[in-house]
Amino acid sequence: MDSERASAGDDRVAADLAGPGWSVVPGFLDGARVRALAEDSIARRARGGFAPARVGRGAERAHRPGVRGDERCWLDGASASPAEADLLGRLESLRLALNRSLWLGLFELEAQHTVYPPGARYERHRDAFRDGGHRIVSAVVYLNQHWRPEDGGALRLYVDGDRAVEVPPLGGTLVAFLSDRFEHEVLPARRERLSVAAWLRRRAP
Repeated sequence: MDSERASAGDDRVAADLAGPGWSVVPGFLDGARVRALAEDSIARRARGGFAPARVGRGAERAHRPGVRGDERCWLDGASASPAEADLLGRLESLRLALNRSLWLGLFELEAQHTVYPPGARYERHRDAFRDGGHRIVSAVVYLNQHWRPEDGGALRLYVDGDRAVEVPPLGGTLVAFLSDRFEHEVLPARRERLSVAAWLRRRAP
């Protein structure tokens, strides 16, 4: 049943990326997986595994909490917990499915735990640019249990100029979109906001 649901989720993302270019899949992860990943994130942060995220490029790269206030911890297969390895496997399955369906040439996956403390935000931005960069598909999986509308923290995705959709960070939901096409921002939340952010990339030349 899990494999059937995963395959259906991959097919839905592929169809959406081929159409409007963005996709929202509630229930991409079940409650047990969400809880396990949230516990992993909290434990890694307690051990000092997170660092403030930065913005900019090269020598201009800097921590600017007024622009981007999250903290992050990169994931890799060698140090992954069972729950993290399971998620990396699901995202790898998605990568392969998108290559089969859309011929995107996605070569690798990078992923990170992300936490936004209360009040933190990420201003409007784009994950990749048409004149460069290798991130092709952006994805985020939310790990927040019992999230309420008044908690805030929505992802605001600009789908057509300044027309936007807002996706609440409900546990288990996957959001995926074409990295060079859609600007987006993270709105401030009133409680700690957990997620795993990932990018499916083409090979660097």
